[in-house]
Amino acid sequence: MKNPKFKAISAFLFLFLLVAGCQHKDKEIINTQPNVINENREMNKSSEAPPPSSVDQMTTGVQKDKQSGNIVTQNAQSIDITKRMIIRTGSMGVEVEKYDDAERIVTDVVKKNGGYISNTTSFQNSSGKKQGTLVLKVPADKYDALISEVSAVGKVMSQNINANDITEEFIDLEAREKTQKELEQRLLKLLSEKTARLTDVVEVEQKLASVRQVIESLDGRLRYLKNQSDMSTLTLSLYEPAMLTTSSGGGFFYELGQGVKSGLRGFTDILRGMITLFIALLPIIIIMLIIIWIIRRILKKRKLISNS
Repeated sequence: MKNPKFKAISAFLFLFLLVAGCQHKDKEIINTQPNVINENREMNKSSEAPPPSSVDQMTTGVQKDKQSGNIVTQNAQSIDITKRMIIRTGSMGVEVEKYDDAERIVTDVVKKNGGYISNTTSFQNSSGKKQGTLVLKVPADKYDALISEVSAVGKVMSQNINANDITEEFIDLEAREKTQKELEQRLLKLLSEKTARLTDVVEVEQKLASVRQVIESLDGRLRYLKNQSDMSTLTLSLYEPAMLTTSSGGGFFYELGQGVKSGLRGFTDILRGMITLFIALLPIIIIMLIIIWIIRRILKKRKLISNS
């Protein structure tokens, strides 16, 4: 018969080995669990966020910034503004001795500064003096020189200069045009696929026509803004001074002549009114004369009868 102490020691060793084996197995399960969790997370992400369809990719040109949550253009790039785009326009009124001489000087000044005259009008005013308006266009960097030289042509009577900053509008239009052009390329790529259905082709062509119309509109606006910022405009009014300026802008003898003409017109109006009134009353006058003649005849006959 075996010793009881030996049995107790054997049972203790068996339990110790059993517990140690279970702990080792648990550690292996714990070590392998993170990999399984990561794999499950990746599978969930792929199942929860399916890729957008081709139509959504074509018609959508914006995405959300992950950090700020703001909607931004997919292909928008930070643009370094090194030069502001300014549209400068103005008007100036200059009194000159001789209009033709001043116009010739202004034309030479504009050509010297690399510009041109886009429009010109001239006429003689009521006092016989010549005056006119010239629309001058010169490069933006020559605008200040133009104003200075034109001011020396005569006496500046009025001046108004305006500046409009269009930098932000221009950058925004450029970004919108770039997005629309990329959308156009995606639509053209879809049209080149032979597997597309007829209804899809018609829908894409309609969308493509709309996109191209937007691109043309943006391109025209960009060209206009660039031209306006590159070439500044000055509307110049030149006029010769009158010897005696009156409230109407004419000379003394002009006003005197206008007064005589006004008097003659007034006399003519009164005479025309009198003639009109006489003609209107003429039938009544004739009837009254006839009645008076009849009454006189009757009275005359009665007188003759009474005398006889």
